[in-house]
Amino acid sequence: MTTPYATPRARALGLELRAARERRSLGVRELARLLGMTPGFVTNWERGLRLPKPEDIGAVLAHCRVIGADRRRIVEMARGAREQDWIDSGGEEPYLEWERTAEAVFGWEPEVVPPLLQTSAYARELLYAQYADEVESRVAGRLARRTVLESGVRCVLVLGEAALRKRVGGAQVMTEQLRHLRAAVTDARADVRVVPAGRRPDLGRAFTIFDFADLPSIVHERLLRESASSSSPARVAKYREVAGMLLEVALPKAGTEALLDSVLRGR
Repeated sequence: MTTPYATPRARALGLELRAARERRSLGVRELARLLGMTPGFVTNWERGLRLPKPEDIGAVLAHCRVIGADRRRIVEMARGAREQDWIDSGGEEPYLEWERTAEAVFGWEPEVVPPLLQTSAYARELLYAQYADEVESRVAGRLARRTVLESGVRCVLVLGEAALRKRVGGAQVMTEQLRHLRAAVTDARADVRVVPAGRRPDLGRAFTIFDFADLPSIVHERLLRESASSSSPARVAKYREVAGMLLEVALPKAGTEALLDSVLRGR
């Protein structure tokens, strides 16, 4: 059996190829027939399990009529796709796909409420500065991600106490958000914990660990204007250690509920 590459960049490349195929309304079998290959090749490319040769990418893009800047971007993405570490300044589509298909998710947010737990008003305040012209569609997309919590995915979301006290929007926005967060802790669709101020390790950036049923795990970290993703076992293991540290200092469920109640009473 061929060892899968399934690096973050290879999987992102697969998403691009799948999107190009679907825009042309081509099925996997139809594209495979045009390429003179078995459907398994196309499926494995789109999952990042195999990397297409440059000539195969050219053929796929030709059949899918991808030209110009989009073609150059996909060809460039294929270069170095075997590397386990990937710095990306593009969109968030790969992250959303990993979130949707993961078997388990661990997320750390030191300063804001995790996206999966945000209300529409809170999300709107956060997104407006960057996406003013498309903020409503962005908010709708963020709320749609809540289905992850209803799908049975094992989801552990840890946030810093600063996220509870940071003013995002007006008092009504924050009160609604805190009440929503309090309800999320109670209904237990996700394991939600808060790290109290003063206990937090020196971890300034948010990160997420995605675990999959049959693919390598991925750790994703947001940088200033980019994101860093890795399927390196050593790097993933390092972040698992950090996740363990966070859970050790985080409040248990009852303590998290008590802290949220205290913050709500003080508003």
